[in-house]
Amino acid sequence: MRQPIRTAMAVMAAAALLAGSALAGPPGGGETLRFTGGHWWSPSGFVEGDRYVRGGVFVAPTAGARTVDLAGGYVTPPFGEAHNHNLDAPQQARGVSDQYLANGIFYVKNPNSRAAFTSQTRALLNRQDTVDARFAMGGLTAEGGHPIRLYGFLSRFSGPEQPGEAFEGDAYHVIRTAADIEPTLDRLQAQGADFVKTYLLHSEAYEARRSDKAYYGLRGLDPALYPKIIRAAHRRGLKVSVHVETAADFRTAVAAGVDEVAHLPGYNWEAGEGPEVYRLTPADARAAARAGVVVVTTTVITRGLNLPTARRQQIQALQAANLRLLMAAGVPLAIGSDSYMQTSRAEIENLSDMQVFDTPTLLRLWIQTPKVAIFPGRRVSCLTRGCEADFLVLKADPTRDLAATRDIAAAWKQGRPLTLVARRASMLPGG
Repeated sequence: MRQPIRTAMAVMAAAALLAGSALAGPPGGGETLRFTGGHWWSPSGFVEGDRYVRGGVFVAPTAGARTVDLAGGYVTPPFGEAHNHNLDAPQQARGVSDQYLANGIFYVKNPNSRAAFTSQTRALLNRQDTVDARFAMGGLTAEGGHPIRLYGFLSRFSGPEQPGEAFEGDAYHVIRTAADIEPTLDRLQAQGADFVKTYLLHSEAYEARRSDKAYYGLRGLDPALYPKIIRAAHRRGLKVSVHVETAADFRTAVAAGVDEVAHLPGYNWEAGEGPEVYRLTPADARAAARAGVVVVTTTVITRGLNLPTARRQQIQALQAANLRLLMAAGVPLAIGSDSYMQTSRAEIENLSDMQVFDTPTLLRLWIQTPKVAIFPGRRVSCLTRGCEADFLVLKADPTRDLAATRDIAAAWKQGRPLTLVARRASMLPGG
């Protein structure tokens, strides 16, 4: 017990000494800090040595740098959340951001939000003392498609209940014909969308469902229009993410040129359907790997559904098989929960409980999620020269036990120390 206690006290003391001046700007107005006494994460394991930081990035060794002793702590890049909608309203944005930071999660991707709220929310984020976040604004769907019904239900929590159709152009955009594509993308760009979210739900049965009232809220885009949507978005420099339900949706999206599959197929199965509807094939995995399509895990949402134990276990077994297939083919995976009441910590711990991958692999996936899925153009998810100086100091080795990621002795963002306080957001009760 002495080493972890000594590590925590020494690191927190060093952070406290620097906090007064550092939070006002880069340390010492361009001063270089030398971090010593730490074990530094790399994809091949922890290594020892010193790191130097100036102006918010890791730099070359510099004479005369001020020393910060990490006292044997284990240093990792911060983690990412590749799919969640809980950063959707300004009233709770700061509390949700603090909850993420307290869990070591510095980067968040929100693949559908109301444009009416997002500009205010975004203004509160992407700072030294908050998470960095990206937003898709409203997603693209079909008439009567997902998430129209959902937003009608959610409206009762933010004011007078309204029909889901009241939120068109704000929480979602309906693509009825090819003529709707360009004007919709114009509107999304005017609203400040960072990427495009799209919806495919049982695309193999699109014609049968499109006019059936039983499938209101349970259908998605016309698969015949889907490649046109992606090509139009790509011409504008916008990447496209897709919600899928089935393996057929996955194939349709990959063949059309999608950049990211935001859901693992089969988190819930429709009545009467078996695993074959949701099982990916080796050919599916190879096609996604060749195209560089990112797949976000989202397994933990199954745990939150009111399912019989046997059915939940059957779904989880298929989730694990699909993930192992994708990993073996070289498909880039990202950790995301899509659980409004939780963070990606719940997802990574669920994957651990399911024994999908070993602990070092899970840690690597969580660490690399920001680079893979959230901010691919930034030097994040690394601790070497030229990388952004965002990092966590843990009390124990997380490659041995993921629980060590909960014991954060200190955290640094943009080369400055953070105070980690988990404020309780009204709708985010835990990590």
